Amino acid sequence: MAHYFLIVGLLFFLPTAYGSGDAAKPAADPHAKPAADPHAKPEEPEGPPVKKGRRRYYFPGKVLPFPSFTANYIGRSKTLDFSPKKGESVVLIFVASWCEPCQVLMPDLKHLARKYESASTKVFFVYAHDTVQDAEGSAKEHQVMQTSIMANIELLTSFKNPEIPSIMISDKWGYLADQYQNVKKSDIDPIDKILGKITVL
Repeated sequence: MAHYFLIVGLLFFLPTAYGSGDAAKPAADPHAKPAADPHAKPEEPEGPPVKKGRRRYYFPGKVLPFPSFTANYIGRSKTLDFSPKKGESVVLIFVASWCEPCQVLMPDLKHLARKYESASTKVFFVYAHDTVQDAEGSAKEHQVMQTSIMANIELLTSFKNPEIPSIMISDKWGYLADQYQNVKKSDIDPIDKILGKITVL
């Protein structure tokens, strides 16, 4: 009889101790991270920070031929049909009449042009994304009419539509030796040194 009451007592207290129906759930950890949503889009890992600045080369480590092009001289009914020639360096200075940095740097750019223009080095000011009238006015103001040409779509495409002011330099073997895009005042001395090396090779 004693065993009967013991069993009944245990049956009475078991639901209280362990919960009725489903098994008792453990208390939630307040510091635990919420469960991931199985339908949520996985987060993409963050890549390295993107370096901002001037693009100096088209494809670093690759030797590229200097493009041929055709362009009209500014203020003259004359066309320039250019093709790289062995033994001749070429310097293209991309500018525009509306480009404020171009106007600020024009004295330095003119100095480089006059310093390195020779029988074996040709220098041209290329007016890009400009009107003929405005380009002619700028070329006259800065006294670079004789060496100024008007950029066209084919020419800009050949040089990957460079940011202005830009300088493209070919060596005497017809290859793109160096280029500077979005030229700053601090670039003038390095460009001067590069031109000095390239034009004497």
